[in-house]
Amino acid sequence: MEIKYKKGTKDDFFFTVNKRVDDYFEANNLSKKTNAFGIFKAFFFCTLYLALYAGVIFANGHSALLLISFVLMGFVQICIVLNLGHEAVHSSFSNKSIVNRVLAYTFDLIGSSGYLWKMRHIYSHHPNPMVPEHDVDLKQTGMLTFMPLKEPKSFFVYQHIYVPFLYCFYTLNAIFKRDWEDFFSNMIGHKVVKHSKTRVFIFILSKVVYYAYALVLPLLLSQCSWYIVVLGFVFMHIAASLSAAIALFPAHLYEDSIFPEPNENNEMTTGWAEHQMSVTMDFGTRKPIVAFVFGGINYHVVHHLFPTVSHVHFPKIQKILQSTAAEFKIEYKHKPSMRNSLYSHWLLLKRNGVAHMNEIF
Repeated sequence: MEIKYKKGTKDDFFFTVNKRVDDYFEANNLSKKTNAFGIFKAFFFCTLYLALYAGVIFANGHSALLLISFVLMGFVQICIVLNLGHEAVHSSFSNKSIVNRVLAYTFDLIGSSGYLWKMRHIYSHHPNPMVPEHDVDLKQTGMLTFMPLKEPKSFFVYQHIYVPFLYCFYTLNAIFKRDWEDFFSNMIGHKVVKHSKTRVFIFILSKVVYYAYALVLPLLLSQCSWYIVVLGFVFMHIAASLSAAIALFPAHLYEDSIFPEPNENNEMTTGWAEHQMSVTMDFGTRKPIVAFVFGGINYHVVHHLFPTVSHVHFPKIQKILQSTAAEFKIEYKHKPSMRNSLYSHWLLLKRNGVAHMNEIF
């Protein structure tokens, strides 16, 4: 059943901040989609990725070159999907739908599925972030919990110690296990999905193409020992996994995170925008390099309120959002330091690894 949020009015926070953002774009004659800087970043990261892949294929038996190229590829993969793929699934990169559809396949380039990622992200996470049983991103693995539990598994008390190591296999789990389970279970969260034959074919083909170019071709052409190539492939995914965890987890999962639930009628106590503000945090905005490499995902409050706007505009929108939130006395959550945001995420893992009888019951 779909969650119902309180209806807004023309005098409320979301209407006001929307109007001010629209006025900003109109006054400056700007498109809400990407600009020359965003296009430059797209070419930069794609070119860098191809150069690193060439370092793998033409390693000519030099194990160090192959391993270093693989590791850097892992980091650049995340830069590509956050600067291109993430924008594409939100239709925020271009006004042309064909461009967005093509760029969404950058997820398939790194072994995942843009088709599945869009369904998980757009149809589950964005409408209801941090709502148990409705936000599919809250369920990662049975080895950890993000939420406070009445009776957590006994080993969760140590999750703040072992989970950072578990994160090293985030993308490997996605491409070898989660994607296949999601696709063939025909379920994304509560949503029943029926895949067309074309979708089934594309899904399987994209996986085969990925395994072929990322693993088989290096085995055949790099002239490095097979175990070095496999090790490089694993190292690539460790780099990608840690980069993805750093970019994605602090935005919603921090020490003061809340997990609001609807009442028996599936109604929330706040409006949709107020809910987004209460469960989302901007982070790491002190250093522009963070937004450069991670596609502005660290301006996450801005992104959740304006998902169809390109990240290249987020620093300007953030200022409008901050002042409007202060005017309406709505808390704007923000940790400008990347280090502090990661520490806050670690504190959440530590806190919620033990029972919280009084907090949630």
